Amino acid sequence: MASPRLVVVMCGLPASGKTTTAERLHAFVGGALIRSCDVYRELGISLPDWVRRTEGFIREVTAYEQARDAAYVRMLSLLDQHVTAGARIVIMDAVHGEAAKRKAIFDLCAAHHFDPVLLWCRCDDRGEIERRLSRRRGREAEPECEASDWAVVEHLARIWNEPGKEQCGANSVPILSYDTGRDTLRWLRRPPRSASELLEQALRRGDPNFSSSRSWMPPSRERTSTNSSSFCEG
Repeated sequence: MASPRLVVVMCGLPASGKTTTAERLHAFVGGALIRSCDVYRELGISLPDWVRRTEGFIREVTAYEQARDAAYVRMLSLLDQHVTAGARIVIMDAVHGEAAKRKAIFDLCAAHHFDPVLLWCRCDDRGEIERRLSRRRGREAEPECEASDWAVVEHLARIWNEPGKEQCGANSVPILSYDTGRDTLRWLRRPPRSASELLEQALRRGDPNFSSSRSWMPPSRERTSTNSSSFCEG
């Protein structure tokens, strides 16, 4: 079976499991991985510094949002570079909480004839979120662990637009909801079979009742940064 031309758009609040899931998916399917934490590092954006500067996102929030918007513009540019260079699958690891930021990716996918899938990572257990944040504290210098403060979660929750009727051109964007606390998958809108099977196999590979065979494996993996991952449940 031919591999799909696919952009997997990770989506979810900090500590929802995005980065761990993106790394897991990347290890299985290959392709290119673009991580917001690496782009923040490239642009000199430090979340701990912004937490202090804004006093927990109470003051000077506009300046922070401008820096954050610049990071999303950079990620979109990297996506354009990868699809133009011939990548067949790209994983975009970021919060993508605002509808406009998701739409920018979907518009680019439509222009390049790529199929997007929104992979929405969730964890509704506040205690588990706190445990994940606490494991990051003291390790904020590691890109994957920079969001260690509840203020970051609460700020992004305030500007969050829940995924719904997302469009890529004339087509609806498939959405896979992944509860990382319970380790359960649920399709809110299903993509073509080749894409759905690929994602299910990647994310259910530990399930003894799920077949480990797969129809294709891209030969290479590429990340936009050589920073090692610490699997900090992004």
